Amino acid sequence: MGRPMTKLAVFTAIPLAAGVFAACASQPAPPADTASTPAPAAAPAPAAGTVDATPIADPVANVPPTCAHGTKAADNGLIDDLEDGNDKAAPLDGRSGSWWIGKADHATIAIPAGAVKPSAGGAEGGKHGMHFAGKTDNSDPWGAAVGVNFLAGGGFYDASKYAGISFKIKSAKPGLDVRLKINDVNTHPDGGQCTKECFNAFGREMIVGTEWKEMNLMWSELTQQSDWGNPRPPMIEPHKLKDIEWQVWPGADFDIWIDDVRFLACQ
Repeated sequence: MGRPMTKLAVFTAIPLAAGVFAACASQPAPPADTASTPAPAAAPAPAAGTVDATPIADPVANVPPTCAHGTKAADNGLIDDLEDGNDKAAPLDGRSGSWWIGKADHATIAIPAGAVKPSAGGAEGGKHGMHFAGKTDNSDPWGAAVGVNFLAGGGFYDASKYAGISFKIKSAKPGLDVRLKINDVNTHPDGGQCTKECFNAFGREMIVGTEWKEMNLMWSELTQQSDWGNPRPPMIEPHKLKDIEWQVWPGADFDIWIDDVRFLACQ
């Protein structure tokens, strides 16, 4: 299940305060005009136990935004809130997938131990979340991942009616680098489009803090890593999606939580 990983700051998030992170643009900021433009006020940090819903404003070059006026939770868009305590995705809109974990040869997984299932805890208002903890090794070409398939049979799911993905995530320690990945027909070998350089899935880079962060990402905000992979289409193919996963780099002690995974629709 090896997936090559090349660290690239496609998306960066910086702390608002200790344990909280927010998105910043991947392009350098223009020089500040200190003589005429006052510095913007700092965004208030969320209180402990709440979700930081700071919007993401990081457009991908040459890709028009999926939604012109923002996003909202999609009708029947819940992928899983994990409240049923099992490894199955919510059986909505034809979805029938389940949660899984993968790791490189020298990585170790401490949680979940044994069968993949939610743990007691989760984001505010919930009783369960997906808890994923362990250690990855620098000697491996990739680290470890937790994810959920859209279809039980391993096929590709048509998510073209949706506009993107939303989820909540946090880490036990601040500053953990995690990559969101959504494999599609062009990046998964089952699609027949990639040959030698598969699994460079469209996704985003995140620096995860210790408070819950809600991530709302349109299809147009997802990118491949720039230095490998074939083919390299301009954007993800939402009509043929395989899974969604959260991948940790080699050489990391990680302890993360994921909750309330759902599709988005345009406002």
